[in-house]
Amino acid sequence: MIDSSAQTQREMKPFILTSVLCLGALSLVAQENKYGATEEQQRACKEALNIYKGYLKQGDMAEGYIQWQKACAVCPESVSESLYADGVKLIKSELEASEKAGTAERTVALRDSLFATYDQRMALFPSTNSKPKNRCIVLSFKAQDYAKFFKDDPIGANALYKECVECLQEETNAATLSAYYLTSFYAMKKMEGEAAQNKLGEMLTDYLMLVDYANAAIERLQAQEPSEDREKDLLSYQKVKGNLDEVFVTIAKCDDMVPVLEKKWAAAPGDDVLQRKILSLLNKKECTDSPLYLQVAQAVHKVEPQAASAFAIGNILLKNRDFSAALPYLEQAVELCGNCAEKEQYLLKTGQVSSFLDRFSSAKSYARRVLDINPNSADAYMLIGDAIAGSAGACNDGALGARAAYWIAADYYARARNLGSAEQAETASKKLANCERQFPTLDDVFAVGKQKGDAFTQGNMPGCLCSGESTTIRVR
Repeated sequence: MIDSSAQTQREMKPFILTSVLCLGALSLVAQENKYGATEEQQRACKEALNIYKGYLKQGDMAEGYIQWQKACAVCPESVSESLYADGVKLIKSELEASEKAGTAERTVALRDSLFATYDQRMALFPSTNSKPKNRCIVLSFKAQDYAKFFKDDPIGANALYKECVECLQEETNAATLSAYYLTSFYAMKKMEGEAAQNKLGEMLTDYLMLVDYANAAIERLQAQEPSEDREKDLLSYQKVKGNLDEVFVTIAKCDDMVPVLEKKWAAAPGDDVLQRKILSLLNKKECTDSPLYLQVAQAVHKVEPQAASAFAIGNILLKNRDFSAALPYLEQAVELCGNCAEKEQYLLKTGQVSSFLDRFSSAKSYARRVLDINPNSADAYMLIGDAIAGSAGACNDGALGARAAYWIAADYYARARNLGSAEQAETASKKLANCERQFPTLDDVFAVGKQKGDAFTQGNMPGCLCSGESTTIRVR
C-alpha cells in the first residue's frame, strides 16, 4: 500500500521548488523594474547613477551635479531615496558657488530646486523599514535649510520645525528641539497683537514639552553602552536644555505669563496635563502671588494629591491670611508625607497654624511629634509654650492652676531660648517675658500656703494641657 502522505510530499516538492524559483525571479524583476520599464531604460539609469555617484565620491561636485541631473532625467522618480539625498548635497554645493558668484537669478532657481527635492523625497519615501518616520526626519533637514536660506521668514521655518517636533516627539534630535524653540522666539518677534500673545502662550507650554523630550532622550542614551557617540549626543541634549532655559527666561515674565496662561486654562479647564504644565511654569518663575496659581495648584492637587502640593497650597492660603482654609491642606501634607524628608517642617507649620486658630491640643500634639524627630527643636518647644499659655484658662482650679500654666509655659520658652538661634532666642525671650507678667504675686502664693521656689505639680483638669507637669513657683 502506498503511503499517501509521502506521495503528497513527493508531488509537492517540485511545486515548492518551482514557487521559490518564481519568487526569486519576481524579486529580481522587481529590482530591475525600479530602474525602468525596458532593458534599455534600466541600463541607461544604472549607468547614469554610477557616473554621478563616482563624481560625488571624488568630490567633483560641479560635474556630479550635471551628471545627477542626467540621472534624474533617465531614471524613474522612485528609483532610490539616495538620489534625492545626494541631490540635496549637490544642489547646496551649486548654491554656495552661485552665491559667491553673485548670480542672483540662478541662486533663486537653485533654492527652489533644493526644496522641491526635499518635497519629492518626503512624498516618495515617507517611511522605510529602518525609519518609520522618515518623512519627519527629512522635514527637519528641510526646516534647517529653510531657516538658513530664508532668515527673514522665521515664521515659515518655525512652522516646519513645529510639524517635525509634533511628529517625532521624544525621537526629535537635539538640534531640531533647540531650533524649534529659537525660531518660535523670532517668529513671535515678527508677530503683533493677539498673534504674538498666542505665540507667547504656545512657547510657555512648549518649553516644558521640549524639556520633557530632551530628558527622555538623555534617559534613553544613559541606558546605552558607553561610547564616543553616546557621550556626544548626551552633551548635545544637555546643551539643548540650557538653550531652552535661556530663551524661556527671556520671554517668561509673570505679568505677561499669567494672562496668557489664564486664557489657555480657561479654554481647557479639564486638561490635567496642561494644568501640571501651567503649575510648573508658575513655580519655575515664582509667579505664586496671582489667584491663578492657587486655582491651578488646587486643581492639580485634586487629581493627584501629594504632600508637597498640599503644603504649597496651604502656604499660599497663609500668605492670603486664610488660616482656616490653609489648615486642612497642611494637615493633608502631614498625612501624605509619611516619613518624607520634609516631615518636621510640615508638622511644625501645621502645629503653628493650629495654635493660631486656638486649637491648642492639636498644636501641642504636632509639636511633640516634631520633638520625636528633632529633640532640640527650639520652635517645637515654643509651640508647646504657646499652646499651654493659650489654654491656661482651662487649668483654673480656683487656686494657682491657671497661674501655674504660665510657669510651665515659661519653662518651655526657656528651653527654646537655650536651644535656638539668636533670632529664636530673641523670640522666646519675648514670649517668656509675657508669661512672667501673668505670674501670681507673692501674696497670691502665700494665700494658698505656698512659697516662692517651692516645687509645684499641676493638677489634672479636663482641657488643661499641662496636667501632671511639675515646675517651680515664681512670682511677678
